[in-house]
Amino acid sequence: MPTNVSLYRVNFPHLQHFVPFLISLNSFSSSSSSKITDPSSINNRHNFLDSMRNLKTIDSAFIFFHKMITMNPFPSPKDFTLLFGLIVKLKHYATAISLIKHLYSLGVKPNVFTLTIVINCLCHLNHTHFGLSVLGIMFKIGLNPTLVTLNTIVNGLCVQGNVVQAMRLVDELDKMGYRPSSHTYGSMVNGLCRMGDIPAAIRFLKKMEERKCKPSVVAYSTIMDALCKDRLVSEALNLRSEMVSKGIQPNLVTYTCLIHGLCNSGRWKEASTLLSEMMQKGIFPNVQTFTILVDAFCKEGLIMGAKSIISYMIQMGEEPNVVTYNSLITGYCLQNKMNEATKVFDLMIDKGCLPSIVTYNSLIHGWCKIKNVDKAIYLLGEVVNKGLDPDIATLNTLIGGFCKAWKPLAAKELFFTMHKYGQFPDLQTCAIILDGLFKCNSHSEAISLFREIEKMNLDLHILIYNIMLDGMCSSGKTKDARKLFSSLPAKGLKFDVYTYTIMIQGLCKEGLLDDAEDLLINMEEDGCMPDMCTYNVLVQGLLRKYYFSRSKKYLQIMKDKGFSIDATTTELLIYSFSANERNDHLHEFLQKNVGLSIQEGM
Repeated sequence: MPTNVSLYRVNFPHLQHFVPFLISLNSFSSSSSSKITDPSSINNRHNFLDSMRNLKTIDSAFIFFHKMITMNPFPSPKDFTLLFGLIVKLKHYATAISLIKHLYSLGVKPNVFTLTIVINCLCHLNHTHFGLSVLGIMFKIGLNPTLVTLNTIVNGLCVQGNVVQAMRLVDELDKMGYRPSSHTYGSMVNGLCRMGDIPAAIRFLKKMEERKCKPSVVAYSTIMDALCKDRLVSEALNLRSEMVSKGIQPNLVTYTCLIHGLCNSGRWKEASTLLSEMMQKGIFPNVQTFTILVDAFCKEGLIMGAKSIISYMIQMGEEPNVVTYNSLITGYCLQNKMNEATKVFDLMIDKGCLPSIVTYNSLIHGWCKIKNVDKAIYLLGEVVNKGLDPDIATLNTLIGGFCKAWKPLAAKELFFTMHKYGQFPDLQTCAIILDGLFKCNSHSEAISLFREIEKMNLDLHILIYNIMLDGMCSSGKTKDARKLFSSLPAKGLKFDVYTYTIMIQGLCKEGLLDDAEDLLINMEEDGCMPDMCTYNVLVQGLLRKYYFSRSKKYLQIMKDKGFSIDATTTELLIYSFSANERNDHLHEFLQKNVGLSIQEGM
């Protein structure tokens, strides 16, 4: 351990004194004495502990600790454990470690409970490796870890993605006589699901049964939730059936994740059936369950249904939370009902529910969607005044809103001043503003800004270049687009179907049809298969130049591939038929190969 001290001081300065603390623990042995005496005034001690249980702030914790270490008789380890546990609940993990260290410096012997708290704190601080060191020291000084100790370290490893190490630890401890519980295995199931390895998590359930450890409803629910998030709702429902067949009954969490998965998959009837089943079993929805339903209804545009659910949840004694209100606000914004969205916003404030940045983002997006950027800017000011931090989504939405409202200069100004809000442009920001500037006909501004973006330390995606190529071609700068297109392979970028289609369309627009057909050949040779849109733009280019015989080849290919012709291609084909003065051969080809029948008089 001493050899790692310098590395530890560099990487973890906020815990730089912890290594000496670990070393000092080694000086204790099972024969160490502690300053423990029986309390002489049990009533006063009870009053003291009762008041300590109401601990709300870390400042109060310091006061209690100071009083305790000066008390005579000295409080028991159990009393200190209670205090440290309360500090952990306040999430002041480093403080808890520091106070435990101070307690040991007074000569108090380490015990399994305080060291378990130390391990828990280290795991929460993402220093599980030091937690393992504490576990080793516990064995060395003659302390036997409890199952809670082992579960704490196993959970810490799994949360940090070290599931394999957790499995090895469990196997070693199993050999030492420490039998893993369903909670131990549940942590590993959760870790596997967090890693996205659901099949391994399911196999682990079988392993639990082989080891005579009955899987808990928590373990099953964790896997069901992961399956639902991966849109594998049917598999989740099958797992639920398996669970019930083994005598394990679903709980509120089980039903909630399944209802969420069914709603996200549009399986409303099944979700409703599951909700009814849940309530018939005496398991009533909580605010999370209700919020899932509200969100699902809003996304389907069923605002009145969502409002009915909120009314019912209030009748059931569940108050809507910020997520519930956010769902309803977003629902109204999706329907451009901004006055209604604002009413919900005012209502949540009246109810004492503080808006989050998500709330403001929904409203800002709604106002930008209907091109009322003044309202959106006002809300940005309110975000700052309320002490909330605008996130990248807030600013990206506003930049897009400025462009939609034909205010490209305002969009550029915000782009270059994002740092004032603690944010910096990302790829999505760049895509939004470049696309917006082109759509505002600010072509030169877009190209100039693109040159600035290229100087930024961003790994530009092909999407950004597609926007530039499309904008250049649309604004008649096909020559510049071809130059940029040719430079992309040297940047390590691979063309996608959109890149090729954009360039083929640009070449067709300039009448460079031979080049367009050559590019189609290059596209296929590059292993990028043309899609329906690619063929449509090429056929349209040929038809506009009256090259019907050349277009027939691609129309036949489209038919063979099962691609449809779009409205523009259809219109040009009809025009070609009219221009050819009822060419019967042409009519026959269109009817046979394209499925287009031109009626008399057209």
